[in-house]
Amino acid sequence: MLNWKGTIQAVLTLILMAWATPVLSSPTHHIIDVRGNVQVKKSQWRSFNKAESGMTLSGRDKIKLGNNASVRIYCSNDNQQTINKPGTYLVSRECAEKKPVPQLCEKCNNDSIKM
Repeated sequence: MLNWKGTIQAVLTLILMAWATPVLSSPTHHIIDVRGNVQVKKSQWRSFNKAESGMTLSGRDKIKLGNNASVRIYCSNDNQQTINKPGTYLVSRECAEKKPVPQLCEKCNNDSIKM
């Protein structure tokens, strides 16, 4: 039998694991290059702050670019996105996984299709 101390410790461990799991499984993105006036607003921040290379971003964060600015992001889907037009962007939209365009099969034998 577990004593009270062991029971409390086990419950707290389970609570911590349940709380941390969504954070650990959410995709993270990284700023790899900043040029010009680029600012970031993390979802928990009240205002925009200067962006720096190496910053970690979540999909809910926003990036704001001034004139003649650009930022390159390494997305969690292993793609790199470069933003170079003034405006405010939601990271999840810029790092959204692009669906491949279906292509016609060049080696398919259409004669084998029965109607």
